[in-house]
Amino acid sequence: MKLSATISIPTGIAAKAAVLILTLGALSALANWYVLQGAQNLDHVNRTMVERVAPARLALAEAKTALNNIGVATYKSMAASDPDASRTAINEIDNQIAAVRQWLHAVAIYFPTRAQDCDVIRSKLQHVEATAHEIRDAILSGDKHGRVDGMLDLRFEAALDDTLSQLNRLTNILGGESRDTLAQAQNEQASELNIIITALAVGTLLIVVLALALAHYSVARPLRQLSANALRIREGGELTYSQGDRTLSRADEIGTLARAFQSMIAKLAAAQESLAVQYARVDAAINNLPQGLCMFDADQNLIICNRRYAELYELKPEQVVPGTPLRTILQVRRANGRFPQVECYSIEDRIAAVRERKPIYMVDELPGGQFIAVSHQPMLDGGSVAVHEDITERREVDAKIAHMAHHDALTDLPNRLRFRDAMEAALKGTQDGRVVSILCLDLDHFKTVNDTLGHPVGDALLQAVAGRLRGCVRKHDLVARLGGDEFAVVQADSEQPVGATMLAERIIAALSAPFEVQGHHVAIGVSIGIAMAPGDGDTADQLIKNADMAMYQAKEAGRGTYHFFEPGMDSKMQERRALELDLRKAIENDELELYYQPLIRLETDEISGCEALIRWQHPTRGMVSPADFIPLAEEIGLIGVIGNWVLNRACADAMTWPAHIKVAVNLSPLQFKNNALVLQVIGALGKSGLPGARLELEITETVMLHDTESTVAMLNDLRALGVRISMDDFGTGYSSLGYLRKFPFDKIKIDRSFIQDLAGNPDSIAIVRAVANIGNALGMATTAEGVETEAELAQLRHEGCTEVQGYLFSKPKPAKEIRALLAMQECALEQVAV
Repeated sequence: MKLSATISIPTGIAAKAAVLILTLGALSALANWYVLQGAQNLDHVNRTMVERVAPARLALAEAKTALNNIGVATYKSMAASDPDASRTAINEIDNQIAAVRQWLHAVAIYFPTRAQDCDVIRSKLQHVEATAHEIRDAILSGDKHGRVDGMLDLRFEAALDDTLSQLNRLTNILGGESRDTLAQAQNEQASELNIIITALAVGTLLIVVLALALAHYSVARPLRQLSANALRIREGGELTYSQGDRTLSRADEIGTLARAFQSMIAKLAAAQESLAVQYARVDAAINNLPQGLCMFDADQNLIICNRRYAELYELKPEQVVPGTPLRTILQVRRANGRFPQVECYSIEDRIAAVRERKPIYMVDELPGGQFIAVSHQPMLDGGSVAVHEDITERREVDAKIAHMAHHDALTDLPNRLRFRDAMEAALKGTQDGRVVSILCLDLDHFKTVNDTLGHPVGDALLQAVAGRLRGCVRKHDLVARLGGDEFAVVQADSEQPVGATMLAERIIAALSAPFEVQGHHVAIGVSIGIAMAPGDGDTADQLIKNADMAMYQAKEAGRGTYHFFEPGMDSKMQERRALELDLRKAIENDELELYYQPLIRLETDEISGCEALIRWQHPTRGMVSPADFIPLAEEIGLIGVIGNWVLNRACADAMTWPAHIKVAVNLSPLQFKNNALVLQVIGALGKSGLPGARLELEITETVMLHDTESTVAMLNDLRALGVRISMDDFGTGYSSLGYLRKFPFDKIKIDRSFIQDLAGNPDSIAIVRAVANIGNALGMATTAEGVETEAELAQLRHEGCTEVQGYLFSKPKPAKEIRALLAMQECALEQVAV
């Protein structure tokens, strides 16, 4: 099997430059390697000398120290008076002589070439040792002073000095040899470095020459040829390429550039051919823009405009040819009546604004109410481009949106947001001593109309109310709808409180008059609360709150009236809020209780049933009247819960009574809005076991006014359970005999207002007689409420009523007491039967 290797030769300019750079780098690396080797050699010599000379010189220094110690020990032995001290010094002399020999042996090992010098020092040391032994012998023989002082002192000193001088000489010799060796190594390194530098300089010069030649022949000359071709094409417009085939066939970057240039020339030729087509497309796009477009040069002469621009300003084709001055076009527009109507804005002003070379956005209002938005932008060449757009329809939409944001959609009155803005503006005038009045209006009985006649009628009624309110206020007063059936008025610049009083009276009179709404004759009223700034508050929130409290006071005073804010009203509102919280707790804590008032059948004068009446025994307030908390429960949405509780408790209590005694339960009109009412009745009967025939449900006439078909269907479902249905308070509301035809009620209850007036009002007698006759004719029982005297009872018997109830017979009693009362009646009946 044969192996073949292919060596790829670099062809690109970058590759060739890389080869040169790599060559130069290789030379530099080689030179650095030689320099590094020389430095390593010099370092090796230096380390060698350090490793030899330093220990040798240290050994010589130790030898000198030992030699000095010999002299010291010798003199100590000569001067010692004690024989033991002399012997110790003599032993020290021997030890130091042995140390000197050891160090000399070490020097000879590090420097074998100086072994002869070491031998000389050894011989000198022997002379010192011999002299020291003589001194020792003299001391040990007892002739210490005589022999020592006489013969040996001078000889010992001379031998010791001679030995020291030989040691110093050897130390100097070693230092000189190390310096000579290092100097020789440095000279050799410097010689090699000069050779390396010379070789590197020559190699670098050759590489630079090669690089220049490569740049000239491979880059500069072909680029000059390409530049000449480009210049020729630019000046002559000839889209041809005259570069040689050799350049096109090159495989490097120059060849790639030449081929790209040739391709570019071909593409430019193709692009030139399609330019006309593209221009036609751009022209079509510009002329079909929904906005007008125009472009002017630095001298304010027209470059181009589209058809929409000419259409907006009714310009003819010959009036918008390229080169037409802006001044001329503006003059034609003015002549056509297509220039802004502002008198102080002239053609010169428009031209001056364009010459400022700043972005401009303006909206021109043309004759006829047309609005044109102009967006002008300067261009870099000194010209400008502008877009003209007809925004008439958009402004109308924006104005409508802005109006809707500040006005009520149903009545077109200002809304709460606009009302607050007007209040804030009016309150600023109070700083100058002016008085501002705020009137909060709440329609009386509107909820009944809305619930009984339906929301479409209620909406139409609100629109009619808004129309009457507009007629009551002055032009600079503001009347707003805050929501639901709540309205408000801001009255400023009027003498107060006379102005607010007169305005309130006008509003009450206007809204008290009957309304004809979608075929219905509707009568409502209005309750008004008034607060004045700065006396009743200096902020919008505070004034609204105080006026609202005054309005609630007007409602409590009987509705259809107005009331000014008083400081004590806040505590009443807090009391109402506390009552609401207590009522919610009362339901949870089982504080509610049922009382029962007997119903007397006139034919037998016996109790035939009892009406369930709710009572609230509050832990601190005591007994709270239903007139106080039932309307509140209806207002805050608790009537459904309370009504269901009453239904279940009344059925359970009735099961403890005699079997022929019925129980009557009042239903609120709001309970009929709950589709689960029938299921609640079924549940109460099922839980208690009470037969349906013993349960009477009393409804008011207002129940029949709302969604009659649905209400009748619900009443029929209840009738199917055996439950008896009574119409309560007949004659006080929207009485209509048609209701008696739509649903066959079991009983009609005559309101107490007619009973209490029987003695002094013949009309009341006539009404009672008519209702009793209707009941008898339709087979319905008639019950008179509020009977308190024997005369009233006799009259009702005479008129044909079948049932009565009132304080003449019994007040409402708790369940325990009513059971005792019923038990007494049963006992009495049993005795009569016996």
